[in-house]
Amino acid sequence: MSNFMVPQRELHINLEGDFGGAELVCKLDVSIGTFIELQKLSAHEDTVIESYKMFGDKILISWNFTDEKGKALPANGEGMLQLSPALAIGILGAWTTQASGNPIDSSNELQNGDMSAEESIETETK
Repeated sequence: MSNFMVPQRELHINLEGDFGGAELVCKLDVSIGTFIELQKLSAHEDTVIESYKMFGDKILISWNFTDEKGKALPANGEGMLQLSPALAIGILGAWTTQASGNPIDSSNELQNGDMSAEESIETETK
């Protein structure tokens, strides 16, 4: 039996509509342990902030986001916490759908959130 190298793909997300021009790159292939931990954190009100920090620190690679003064927002957990709820929820929802290969998200937090931002997100796997 020959060896199989587990893929390490990236997900390129290009936002449209109100968020047109925004682009980000995330790890697509993470361990199932990381994926489940993120889902658990996002499912509970008292740990949902930690889920966005974890996403930014362990999954987000880069983005072109700036604040209103043109200063680059850090592409990490602290940067995720500076985004509007609609944008942050949309990003995490789009990533979760692509990473799980499941069009129906299982996270309570994402099911109950405003998913309108996710509808304007175009994704591409590389």
